[in-house]
Amino acid sequence: MPSNEHTAIGTISDITKNLERVEAGSPSLSVALPSLSPGTHITVHTRNTCYRMEVMDGSARRVMISGGLLFPQGDEVEVIGATDDEGVRVGWIVEGFQIELSTARGPVLTSIVESLSVRQREG
Repeated sequence: MPSNEHTAIGTISDITKNLERVEAGSPSLSVALPSLSPGTHITVHTRNTCYRMEVMDGSARRVMISGGLLFPQGDEVEVIGATDDEGVRVGWIVEGFQIELSTARGPVLTSIVESLSVRQREG
């Protein structure tokens, strides 16, 4: 599904608040990929899988993802966003939501995110 068909939910204030949490090194309940620098690491525990992501291009929502049966070796994917019954928060990963990914093999919808942590690239 092309990303231009999604309705974005979230504000600049939300992105700023979450970036402040990330920069402080504390776990966050949600994160906006466009606010993250290349090399930032995100660990996401869903109900079924632990995914490890490295941000390649935050503004384009491109990450290298590994984990689970779908990404055992790692693949570069586009994170469409956090999905629930009301739509997609484009570019976000949010606890309590599923993550929608666009892959070379087609769209992927994860199980619900139970926890996530973010670690900025050092240096």
